[in-house]
Amino acid sequence: MCSKLTLDPTVEQMLKDYEQDRIDKVQELLDHPENIPVFMDFKVDYAFKYILGHKPILLKLINDILPVDVSDIEYLPSEIPVVSPKEKRSVFDVICTARHTDERFIVEMQCVPDLDMDNRLLYYGCSLIHLQIERGAKTYDLKPVYVLCVANYNREHDGNKNAGQFFFGYQFRELSQPKDILSQNLQFFFLELPRLQKVWDKLETNAERWCYLFGNLNNFAKVPDNPAGFDAVFDLARTDELDGSDLKKYLTSMLDEYTVYTTTEYARREGYRKGAEEERIKAQAEKEALLKSLLSLGTPIETLAQATGLTPEAIQALK
Repeated sequence: MCSKLTLDPTVEQMLKDYEQDRIDKVQELLDHPENIPVFMDFKVDYAFKYILGHKPILLKLINDILPVDVSDIEYLPSEIPVVSPKEKRSVFDVICTARHTDERFIVEMQCVPDLDMDNRLLYYGCSLIHLQIERGAKTYDLKPVYVLCVANYNREHDGNKNAGQFFFGYQFRELSQPKDILSQNLQFFFLELPRLQKVWDKLETNAERWCYLFGNLNNFAKVPDNPAGFDAVFDLARTDELDGSDLKKYLTSMLDEYTVYTTTEYARREGYRKGAEEERIKAQAEKEALLKSLLSLGTPIETLAQATGLTPEAIQALK
């Protein structure tokens, strides 16, 4: 029998304080709706699922971004069943299938870098491949699975990428012959939002417009003069069109995710700062060790001062 999990009183109080602070901030925004941006932040989990939960918009995204031509889709459960207790659950942001071709689509939002994000997406895609084949099947008739990740950060890439490239696609290919494709039944795509460095009026393709909206929808003060066919996205994303319950859910989700993003970004920058400081201390120690070694060999202090830029007094102090 499992014992009841208890928290350290200090931690428990911190959680209660955070919860109350969030409730207070949500209520403050509800009391002053003029402080709420006109449009939702597409990167917030609630907004992402709410907007893409409308079939015409998700259908437009799929056809604009992916190498497919889909006429109709059907939403699938966000969690797929596991085959054995040892398997990890797969819970998706948005998942659907094409009605006439049975192609599957997973769309995920990732706001902060995650070391195992690519592996997680691979697991998700393979899960949808695995579930297509029933026990006892005589053939492996697989339908394509497309995984699209909207990444609010720059992923690392090996080799040179095209200047201004923000959209990346992957499939199984022969290592030395990229045109020799093993299978197109599992493909991965990434929209890397920070890599798009354009303003709305300079965007040329719908892929660019999707990338821009994912990253900047909440920064619009009004619908642009040229919505370029994205009128439905702007209409649906209006915060003043949400009823009281939905608006409260959105604001709560927004504050939670902003807190997570801020905390993660601070930790990342602190890690870089501490790492840089450790490298500086290490380099300084190595430099001093080298100077001591040269002094022990009789190298003149004046020579070392000229070579290193240190004063003779500083070098003398190393003796």
